[in-house]
Amino acid sequence: MMTRNLRGLIVGFLVLSALPCRAEVRVVDDIGREVVLEKPAISIISLSPHTTENLFSAGAGDRVVGVVNRSDYPPEAEQITMVGTHVQFNIELIVSLKPDLIVAWQSGNPEKVLHQLEELGFPIYISQPTDFHGIARNIRNLAILAGTENNLDPDLETSIQNLEIIQANHQSKAHLRTFYQVWTEPLITLSGKHIVSRSLGLCGAANIFADMPMLAPRISIESIVEINPEVIVTDLVDGRLPDMSYWDTWNSIQAVRHKNYIFVDPDVMFRPTLRMLKGIPKFCDDLETIRIQDSQRQS
Repeated sequence: MMTRNLRGLIVGFLVLSALPCRAEVRVVDDIGREVVLEKPAISIISLSPHTTENLFSAGAGDRVVGVVNRSDYPPEAEQITMVGTHVQFNIELIVSLKPDLIVAWQSGNPEKVLHQLEELGFPIYISQPTDFHGIARNIRNLAILAGTENNLDPDLETSIQNLEIIQANHQSKAHLRTFYQVWTEPLITLSGKHIVSRSLGLCGAANIFADMPMLAPRISIESIVEINPEVIVTDLVDGRLPDMSYWDTWNSIQAVRHKNYIFVDPDVMFRPTLRMLKGIPKFCDDLETIRIQDSQRQS
């Protein structure tokens, strides 16, 4: 006959067995390393603005205990403890926050300091998405590491589907020669290695300096005149249109002659986040408007 104590132990075991149990979680980051956690992270530090955004999109915003400066989206991120800039961290503060996971930025964070954090025993996920599928993969991976897969932003899948349709629609269209202006004095642009350049290609724009070896090369006005871009893309300045008077003396450039300028929000188009995925269709629409207008001029 079963004793009362034994019956209680069995009942307790059955109850515990029925409770959800989270085993270890593992993903592969953007530099091919496997990141393994014994259990989903409940305390996360983000070392770039884009990884902060992606953690919120992954449904893990309430797990973030430390961020770097310029982590200003969503607004709730501005209330989180700041651990420094993306190039200079307060190591003691990071240690005191006892993170289960640190999300780092490969091209933005100093490798030496990340290695130091790893030596202290902190697991690090390296983020460096290079296309829109990479952005989605980042967000999904962060959700896995935080155990928040059920709280993923529902706009993620819709945005990916929209971009796949846009990409298919532009495959057969002639690409517009496009110059991305980062700065005018000196003239600085982006090469094809930058995720912004991949966004241009998605919409049927050809980055005229895609083959440059540096990520943000300095170029000459003569090289721009020679290639004769059809479109110039540049950033809004604090939400306002920038001064484009630099180009007034270069009317031989088709983009200047027809004022084929597209202005983008740098926080949307430079950060590899869900906001970028949602913002690319607007950029594609602006580019298509220029394509139609140029076609009408030629007819």
